[in-house]
Amino acid sequence: MRRALAGVLCAAAAQLALSAGTQPFSSSDVHLSNYAFANELGSGIYVIDGRTIQVYQLPIMFELRPPSLEQPPPGLNVLLPITFGFFDFEPRDVLQGQLPNQIGAVSLEPGVELDYWLNDIWHIYPYARAGASFATSAKVNAVIYGFGVRSDYRFYPGEAQGLWRALLNYAGVDYLTSVPSDAFTRLRNGAELRRNIADWSLGERRVQFAPYGIVDVYLKAPSGPYSGISTQTVQLQTGIMFGVNPMWQVFGIELPRIGIGYQFAGALSGWRFVIGDPF
Repeated sequence: MRRALAGVLCAAAAQLALSAGTQPFSSSDVHLSNYAFANELGSGIYVIDGRTIQVYQLPIMFELRPPSLEQPPPGLNVLLPITFGFFDFEPRDVLQGQLPNQIGAVSLEPGVELDYWLNDIWHIYPYARAGASFATSAKVNAVIYGFGVRSDYRFYPGEAQGLWRALLNYAGVDYLTSVPSDAFTRLRNGAELRRNIADWSLGERRVQFAPYGIVDVYLKAPSGPYSGISTQTVQLQTGIMFGVNPMWQVFGIELPRIGIGYQFAGALSGWRFVIGDPF
């Protein structure tokens, strides 16, 4: 629940912190605005071809059974992720009393996840989810689903802290209208390396940076860019995250890190202002 509330706080902070040039929304963008796979993108503010697309995730999770090191049964978690996004919306709109009226998608995709604790630095997480996505246009309301397996491997070179995350997943969307269904299969490898900056601190907190990189290989790519995901088979992203160690908290809730990256994804290449974790 703390991670979920942190997501709400970071969404509010991002609205106050960022203002980017945008283009007006038009009816011709209805397909792009569905963003049925928004939950696969990761929280952040994307600037693509002059448009600002803001995606926020609340990764709500409840632990039903904690994992035991190298002992069965595996841990069991209930997933209740909520994802929503805004298109071409700027913070100054709030000051003018205008709320966003173009929502790309709001989705709820509950599921279950197993936690295999292999050793002190390695966890394996098979999962399955199913739910629905709703948009401002009923034409792109849909059933969404996905399953896969994630591997989190932590390593500690010198004074740094590293994470290598590998993910093989399948995600699909079945629209409730005549819009064609879509799906993809993706192999993702991402890594980040957190390190404190020597002699840099804010009070008693050490300033921390973390360069990261992501390689996505789509074994079966989405059928078109209207999903918000490029059809390019190999897609790359690189950037850097910033935070403090230990991270600030508000009412006992840890605030998310922020960062900036660039994604190389063909026609959908562009900048990403990262909120939380990069992958």
